[in-house]
Amino acid sequence: MLNIAVVDDEERIRLGLGKLIQDAGEQYRVVGTFASGQELLDQWHELQPDLVITDIKMPQMNGLQLMANIKQMACHTKFAVLSGYNDFEYARTAMRQGALEYLLKPVNMKELLRMLENVDELVKGEQNERKLESDDLASFLLGADQRKMPGHLFEEVCDRLDQQALFHGYYAVILLRTFPEIVEERLLEWTSAWGAEQKIIDCEGERQAILVSIAESSHANIVREWAAMLLQQLPAGTSAKAGISGVFSGSRWLPQAYREAARVLEQAWYSDERRCCGGEGRQPVQKEERYRLVRSLDKLLLPALRAGEYARLPAALRTWLDETASLQPGWAELREVCFVLESYMAEEMKQRGIPVGDVDWNLEPGNSENWRSFAGQLKTAVEQAAGLLDQGKSEHRAVETIKAYIQQHYTEEIELQHLADLVYLTPSYLSKLFKTETGETITDYCIAVRIEHAKRLLKEDHGLKTYMVGECVGYPDPAYFNKVFKKMTGKTPKEYRDFVR
Repeated sequence: MLNIAVVDDEERIRLGLGKLIQDAGEQYRVVGTFASGQELLDQWHELQPDLVITDIKMPQMNGLQLMANIKQMACHTKFAVLSGYNDFEYARTAMRQGALEYLLKPVNMKELLRMLENVDELVKGEQNERKLESDDLASFLLGADQRKMPGHLFEEVCDRLDQQALFHGYYAVILLRTFPEIVEERLLEWTSAWGAEQKIIDCEGERQAILVSIAESSHANIVREWAAMLLQQLPAGTSAKAGISGVFSGSRWLPQAYREAARVLEQAWYSDERRCCGGEGRQPVQKEERYRLVRSLDKLLLPALRAGEYARLPAALRTWLDETASLQPGWAELREVCFVLESYMAEEMKQRGIPVGDVDWNLEPGNSENWRSFAGQLKTAVEQAAGLLDQGKSEHRAVETIKAYIQQHYTEEIELQHLADLVYLTPSYLSKLFKTETGETITDYCIAVRIEHAKRLLKEDHGLKTYMVGECVGYPDPAYFNKVFKKMTGKTPKEYRDFVR
């Protein structure tokens, strides 16, 4: 993503240019448009754009002065200048002082695209070079997807890594996940007893990768012995899972070694043992297996969800969890299925008017101590959602009961306490629930029912006097009946009868 700031004292130009950049592609992002150079400088530390496009002629601080100020703070920022035909000498001076491009006003879209592409390529190249300057190239390479990395960058990283003693011979990766996390200094203290070159790298998901060299004379199970020894040395109360890669030679295999160790760690995660080192690494779950997990979820949970039988959902989930545990899918597959499950439940809750945020769906397998813990959190989330849905269903039935009662007893004096007793709710909660479900108060609904019946009588039974119609629908006071009827219909009862004849 190329982050861009636009500076021009003419509002029409800066906003128009910002819109053109947004339309140029998703890889370009306008972090701000500014009426003066000082405005940008005031927000520089928060924004730090990759590219500044600035007008040459501006009051107080011109484009050249702005460039000079920015260069004192950021050596990697690129510049392009905006100029009119009469400002070409300024633009040429800006180019001499480091601006990469200049754009003539009004800006031509084709020229803008060409300039953005050139700057984007340059910035990405420099960013990649800075990665190579990092002290810990192994951290950059560990877990990387070689297919998404420029070939020349991958080769250069490997060439430099292979100069390190750790990669002169054979090595393996031990991936460790502990609760609570062990500080690197303690790990180095324990692993130094192995008498081998090693490096400890913090990885995503609060995991720690131990890269350890293996002598040619070492026996085949030496890495497993080291991992088992390490697990035994952990402080009392520490829960830990470890995954071990195969043995490799050359840093170009480091991404694969990491993936192997990660798969074994995720396999060990299914164990109830407090400290466990995974067995042989399983193959990555294929797409068909992922679809199988979702299909099983659909088969077990969707019928209950669609039928509104929410009390069945926890039991259905338990069956699905039992099936899933036997397959031992990786964390990525679990995340994917959890997202599908959350979307199903969220959609049902939205339809019922239940706030989705009332259920904690922030489920990340890597944050759980083991499968049992993760499954428990998932059960809790589904039970919460099922309870809210069931409650919403019950409350919906309560509102329907009240509406039916009013339809049958609209001619009588209706008391809120009596209605609340009918559905075993407090009067205040029933009032709030009825308003939420229907959009109107109980009193308004009762009035609407009475007036609808009054309109029918006025239209169909001409023998009834208007005051008699009022009495029939629960309004013995003719004046009050006239007042309510006109408020609801815009006409008096007599005017309405004359109108519908």
